[in-house]
Amino acid sequence: MKINQSTPERRLLVTAIISGVASLFVWGVQAGDSSFFNQVKLLMFFGIGVIAPLALRLTAQSDRNGQFPKIYRVATWFHPVVTLAVGASLLLPPGGLAGLFASLWLIQTCLFAVYGLTRLLPRTVVAVEELCLDMSLLYVPISGLWFLAYCAGYPLLTFDPAFVLLTAVHFVFISLGALVIGGRVGQQLYDSSGWKMYRIVAWLMLIGPLFVAIGISSTQFTGKLVVESLTVWMFTGSFILFALLSLFRGLPQLFVARILILLSSATLVITMCLAAAYPLGRLTGWWSLSLTQMVEWHGWLNAVGFTFLGLLGWNLAPPISHTAPPGIPFSRLSTHWQVGPNFFSHNSIIDTKKSVLPTGIVDHLSDYQRPDFNPQDIAPIVTAFYENTAAHELLVYPQWQPGFQLLARGYKQISQRIGQMNFPIRADTEESRISSTIVPLNDSVDGRENVRGWIRVYVDTGSAVYVAAYSSHIAQNQRYMNIAFPLPFGNLTSILRLEHLKDNKDNEKGLLLTSYSTRYGDQGVYFANRLLPIRLPINETIKVYTGESVYAGYPSGFAIGEVIAEHKMWIFGIHCLTLHYSIRATASFQ
Repeated sequence: MKINQSTPERRLLVTAIISGVASLFVWGVQAGDSSFFNQVKLLMFFGIGVIAPLALRLTAQSDRNGQFPKIYRVATWFHPVVTLAVGASLLLPPGGLAGLFASLWLIQTCLFAVYGLTRLLPRTVVAVEELCLDMSLLYVPISGLWFLAYCAGYPLLTFDPAFVLLTAVHFVFISLGALVIGGRVGQQLYDSSGWKMYRIVAWLMLIGPLFVAIGISSTQFTGKLVVESLTVWMFTGSFILFALLSLFRGLPQLFVARILILLSSATLVITMCLAAAYPLGRLTGWWSLSLTQMVEWHGWLNAVGFTFLGLLGWNLAPPISHTAPPGIPFSRLSTHWQVGPNFFSHNSIIDTKKSVLPTGIVDHLSDYQRPDFNPQDIAPIVTAFYENTAAHELLVYPQWQPGFQLLARGYKQISQRIGQMNFPIRADTEESRISSTIVPLNDSVDGRENVRGWIRVYVDTGSAVYVAAYSSHIAQNQRYMNIAFPLPFGNLTSILRLEHLKDNKDNEKGLLLTSYSTRYGDQGVYFANRLLPIRLPINETIKVYTGESVYAGYPSGFAIGEVIAEHKMWIFGIHCLTLHYSIRATASFQ
């Protein structure tokens, strides 16, 4: 398998090669100097110059159009400068000038962290192998902060300068080394016999650095080694299990990469045994390992044998990701404060020059056909509602779940003022009858294709219920409903997958729309904005079916229409609200 030769990744590869040559040169010149600080400084330069670019290549995530995020491209351009600055800071004595050069590494680690957020926040599911790659980028600013403190001569948290520098080095290799390799091994192991064990080990690897930091801080402030020893053993034990998984289950097919990763995993077992032995010796007094010895053996074996060989192997044979690629087309619509029923007209978004003016939130339900979903099996009056939405009137019956009534009243004050997602508090009020208007929207303003607005208004009060811009998009051979609700400084976007409804007596003639995510699907609820789309801990399902197929359990006194809809919403997995809709065609449509 070829190494990906896109321009940003090629730039990182060149940086790693040049830095590797420089590291060998410095190591050769200073071969006689095995002092602690000299070894640790060389490890730091090797980590930033060689390990960081190899790791960054393995976290590269292009969108479905093959484009890398701008922040990733900036980081690849900046890294050669950072490597030179780090080298200069290590040659200078601690002080202002060394700190100035070291600050570039802190800036770069912050760029890494922002890039990590662009990977993490839009993702539709919690995929632990991808989370390892995300957290590798989010952990590394700890290295930048502690390295700056060391170079500037600042006594961070009263720690000894040697410990401050070691911490900076540790978080280069644990984050950009171990967690990146851990993420790639997870991609290789996905859905294999070792997958269940990997998920447990991966979570331990993710939380391990935090527990070790707590343990070391406990020793610093209490003088007792017990907590630190326990956290280190948990940490090293998880990595030993990981190494064994990689050895016996997670090797790639490419021979050269297979050998490199085999050597890397075997080395990890040795280095973790050394790491576990260090606190045991301090705790019991059975043996003594100095920091210099740990750097010479654990440090360099871990840096070269495990991290470098592992990253090199996975760069040669990178496994594929098992999650949907980023790049969902989001609407650009937003407001500074109020939305309301006249939002589209007041902002000149309505486009009456479109060749075909929409009458429904979809043109043809048949556009959503795929092998496991045949729209022709949906009841005709349900299809008519979606294709001729404006010709229908709705009655809404809210059911707030126990514990959410008080929250609903506070929410109501905000939603009513904004004029968006303005849910009723209770039934049998002026907020029951809803009229619909469909308007054509300007695609170039919205940013999506074939966009139309659906404005829902309470008939008796004239206030908005929903003001939404409807579109659709295709990803991996299936079409999703793509709905944007303008909000201050962004919009709430609901990406829905259409399925057959199979839980009512009319069998598959009902329709289910769901935001519940899958690894390869786009469905979900997002806050879309100019900076970064965020997958929110919100989900919704909408069941739509004929009135005669209504099932037991509906609220008493509910007016059964030709079409029934049940709209359920969850937040953090907790059911908070159900909106029951009774839908009838207006006289003009009949």
